[in-house]
Amino acid sequence: MNFKEQLISLIDTIDAEYFTAKQIFGILHTKSTAERVAVKEALAELANECRLLYDKRNNRYCKLQQKDFGQATFQANARGFGFLLRDDGGRDLFVPANKTNGAFHRDRVLYRRIVGTEDEAEIIRILERGMTNLVGTYEKGRNVRFVLPDEQRFSSDVYVLPRKDLGAKNGQKVVVHITHFPEDNRNCPEGEIVEILGFPNERDVDMLSVAASFGLSDSFSDNVQRRAQSVPRSVTDTDIDGRVDLRKDCIFTIDGEDSKDLDDAVSISVNPDGTFTLGVHIADVSHYVPAGGELDAEAYDRGTSVYFPEKVFPMLPRELSNGICSLYEGVDRLTVSCVMTIDERGKVLDYSVFPSVINSCHRMTYTVVQAILDGDESVRKHYADIVDSLLNMEKLAHILRDARNRRGNIEFAGREVNFVYNERGEVVDIVLADDSFSHCLIEEFMIAANECVARYAENCELPFVYRVHAKPDENKLNALFALLQGLGINVRRTREMHNSVLQAALLKAEQTPYFNLINDVMLRTMQKAKYSDVNTGHFGLASRCYCHFTSPIRRYADLTVHRVLKTALDGKMTEKAMNFYCECCYDAAKQASVREKLADEAERKAQDVKKCAYALRLVGSVFEANISGVTERGIYAELPNTVEGFIPIEQLGDNLTYDPERFCLAGEAVRYSLGDSILIRVASVNKQACKIDFDLASNSRAAKRNCK
Repeated sequence: MNFKEQLISLIDTIDAEYFTAKQIFGILHTKSTAERVAVKEALAELANECRLLYDKRNNRYCKLQQKDFGQATFQANARGFGFLLRDDGGRDLFVPANKTNGAFHRDRVLYRRIVGTEDEAEIIRILERGMTNLVGTYEKGRNVRFVLPDEQRFSSDVYVLPRKDLGAKNGQKVVVHITHFPEDNRNCPEGEIVEILGFPNERDVDMLSVAASFGLSDSFSDNVQRRAQSVPRSVTDTDIDGRVDLRKDCIFTIDGEDSKDLDDAVSISVNPDGTFTLGVHIADVSHYVPAGGELDAEAYDRGTSVYFPEKVFPMLPRELSNGICSLYEGVDRLTVSCVMTIDERGKVLDYSVFPSVINSCHRMTYTVVQAILDGDESVRKHYADIVDSLLNMEKLAHILRDARNRRGNIEFAGREVNFVYNERGEVVDIVLADDSFSHCLIEEFMIAANECVARYAENCELPFVYRVHAKPDENKLNALFALLQGLGINVRRTREMHNSVLQAALLKAEQTPYFNLINDVMLRTMQKAKYSDVNTGHFGLASRCYCHFTSPIRRYADLTVHRVLKTALDGKMTEKAMNFYCECCYDAAKQASVREKLADEAERKAQDVKKCAYALRLVGSVFEANISGVTERGIYAELPNTVEGFIPIEQLGDNLTYDPERFCLAGEAVRYSLGDSILIRVASVNKQACKIDFDLASNSRAAKRNCK
């Protein structure tokens, strides 16, 4: 036992909650200065490790009781208060404005629960600053210079130090690096401008601002770039050695028109007994990105590729993501294949996973594939060599989907959008993205491969990165079923929540005008899927065992999965390798979950910014919309193209009462409920706050009925 552990054991015997260093000196009978210095250093280290709390106001230490203290990420509110997202995954805690103790948005903090409250806490120490680089607007006065942050939850402007503005002009978007944080919130942080993005109305500045605020970059360091450029541009005979050669098989890719990182290809054949042999062939990125190198470290830090409208922030340099790792037509590429035998009921009878080499015969797009499935003769003639394969794939995809639905798969409707631009790069329209069956076809095949690979890892007891999805929170489920009942959709609820119950609710909702509403509310009811080194199943897919194997170009979790698989398949999973991968998988799962969450938030923000830019064109126009949210402060309404705006309660009528059980604002003569159709006028757009306000049009068709 080292000295720190001995000290903790000693402190545990002290009756009092608080104590001083002098008391410890007395207990230990320290006599020399050197001994006292050693004790003080050990106490300081224990405080830094959050095993003790040091209160510098009175020079006392405090024992940390697990039930009262914890670590969390602070999520601030623009009005001063905030919430703690706890490391232990427990319920979020509320932090009053006078208990933030100088913390800013996204800071990692140590908190103490407030005695006498159920869910309140105070921040007692800042462990790590969450936002040291901020994007904002530069305001230059005669004697002062400030950056006004775009992130409204960051509760202070940043004072720009003299001669540290890079020559920025008043009103430009900039990135400011904070060099000094105040001890409390009474003073402004200080910083220096490190990048000038441009004036707000200049092309691409909006997306650059969002990217910078999330720390995203589409460029790589010189070292990483040099390493990427040293990767071979083509497959060699040495690379192929030991792989299954599938280059003469009919294998092809199906992706979007603009996709450049093609990491999956498919093949199919029908066997004499009526079963299908489905092949899913995934780019072998791990061959070019070994663990521990500069490329691996960069991929780990990024965690995932991030997709903005018209812009990608890749996990790997383009020499790999758009080059040697991409399964382009007509060139040899290294892959890891999962080949499955599937019967006419969608049951996987057998599967094998192995390193391979392919040569894709076609680079297909969803649009072209759908045309073939729809019977377009001219397109079928052009791709005559794969028409039969595609028709068999369509048949198998339906079989697989039916099989998943039978076991309780919950099929949410997608609401993705595409932005339409003019020659100046301005958004002139927003349209719902194509959801044709060609997309579903690839989705079903990827799910099947992911399940087989996860099953292989579990059966072999390999260290692994699983994709897990927990059952919904009970309180959120209660709210969902209250909504369903209020809308007249009756679903029999089981004691132990099963996927099929929610599946049945969605199927019934399809027969009502409220499908999109219920789809969205149910989606928010679900827990967030995440990565884990422990398999706990995937509730949404009704899958006992699932992983992400099919996108190693753009997801670090998939890359880790490939490394584990190849080590096991090569017969090299020694005890040393097992220990190595146990640690790798734990770290990869944690990092991938964090980076996925950040990527999702960044992508939503980028889309919201584009929607605001588009909504500026609509100010003053009247549209039909559906009420998409109801709060005590007012209602949210959504246009058919997903543009959403807020109508404050003051504009909706007098003496309205919020009814959370029925999701409505109601008065004596009017009720505004989730899903109601209303007429709105686009009132204003605040691009800085990324906020759209609607007015209720005077001839609105909102339901005027008594709230029963």
